[in-house]
Amino acid sequence: MAALPLINRHADALRLRHGDRVWRLGLDGGFSCPNRLRVRESGGCSYCAPGAARATYLPKGATSIAAQVEAGTAFLAQRYAAKLFLPYFQAFSSTFAEVGALRERYDEALLAVRSGAPGALRGLVVSTRPDCIDEEKAELLASYARDGLEVWVELGLQSSHDRTLARIGRGHDYAAFLRARELLARPGLRVAVHLILGLPGEGRDDMLETVSRIAALSLDGVKFHDLMIPRGSALAAEYMLGELSLMHSRRLPALLADCLELLDPGCEIIRLCSDARPAEILAPRWRPDKTVVYLAVEALLASRGSRQGSRRAGPMAIPRGSGYSL
Repeated sequence: MAALPLINRHADALRLRHGDRVWRLGLDGGFSCPNRLRVRESGGCSYCAPGAARATYLPKGATSIAAQVEAGTAFLAQRYAAKLFLPYFQAFSSTFAEVGALRERYDEALLAVRSGAPGALRGLVVSTRPDCIDEEKAELLASYARDGLEVWVELGLQSSHDRTLARIGRGHDYAAFLRARELLARPGLRVAVHLILGLPGEGRDDMLETVSRIAALSLDGVKFHDLMIPRGSALAAEYMLGELSLMHSRRLPALLADCLELLDPGCEIIRLCSDARPAEILAPRWRPDKTVVYLAVEALLASRGSRQGSRRAGPMAIPRGSGYSL
């Protein structure tokens, strides 16, 4: 059997499960965010851009989900020869609606992919907040997994420290994340967490403590983001006043290597660094390429003689069906 890879990349794990590369199809379900409704004067989380995180290939303005699927699959097929898709409800908080409305929008996306390319649909990805998950919504998501789809729920946490969550205006605490994780502990559901490295007031030890706490929960995936400051965000105003400094990008590979060593090798790494259109970002002005970051982290792990999970406390779980050995 092959040895475990240095990093358990989500894209590689999808290929092993589905026999070919699987592409996320970013969609805007027309959702909002409870935090924005609570703090209209600040626009929600202090690091959040005024607009939603929307795939660049989607039609501008309000368009039906079916039209978004058509545009997205056509773009990905033409540019990358994509054949397999995971509809990905990405913009804002994609469980922030009544269950009936959620089912309608999810079903529209699934039907559109099935109709446009038979055999192309492989699952569903929903990105949301811990305080937008309840028993009924968790059961709805689990129902798609029972239908044979690979279902991912991505929870935005950013930090496990309540003082940091309050500092960035998240509107929930770490306990809310733990409650959501418990609700989503259902057969077939895969749960991932979003973490931001370099948040105001956090040092290396704080970030590694968050990763250690996450590792203890045996989550299925992690998305790492390094802090960027979008134009129009609350953090942008702080930055312009000289009240905020950013972690230099050169520090990122070593920090990521430290984080990965704490995670179980069965946890899939969906993202290692942030990605945004340069015109939308105030700082940092210089960004390394994502591939360069991956290669730098892998080279650093190799030079240390370590890999993902090498410093994790307790027994390590080998990804099921991966063909890997320790």
